[in-house]
Amino acid sequence: MSRRRLVPLRALLVTGLLSAAAPAATPAEIGAFLSGADPGESWSTGWGGTLTITLFNLVGGELEGAWQASELPSTSLFTLSAKAYIGPSFGRLVPYGGIGAGVYRESLPGDSDTGTLGQLFLGLKLKFPFGLVVRGELQWVDLPTPAPVDLDHRYFVGLGLSF
Repeated sequence: MSRRRLVPLRALLVTGLLSAAAPAATPAEIGAFLSGADPGESWSTGWGGTLTITLFNLVGGELEGAWQASELPSTSLFTLSAKAYIGPSFGRLVPYGGIGAGVYRESLPGDSDTGTLGQLFLGLKLKFPFGLVVRGELQWVDLPTPAPVDLDHRYFVGLGLSF
């Protein structure tokens, strides 16, 4: 075989080996989490779920639903948010940060309040084999001033499955 014919064959072989060695990008993730919130005298444990779409292993969008229990009797907060973030991958580690907007419903004894909210958040994901993802996140939540019970921060730890 001539050298000219070996060059494309070598390039194809190297490309194939590099593709096989690179971690496969998983564009979607579904997860569940347990949360806490500040100020601590007002809020108790909560839970929620996320659906995440990642593009080019760098930017992502997420839908989040969360319920936060309160230390106050018969009081809770339910939020639905859409979030956008930047999160470059460093091997199995993915630090990320972004902004979000959504709606909330604060249930109180004999009353309720609804409105919009804004978020700024930072988090960290750790990816394991078979699509398992462990993540932690800190959110700065901006509820409107007339919200009956203030929520400054929400933090959570969760498990997810990427596919």
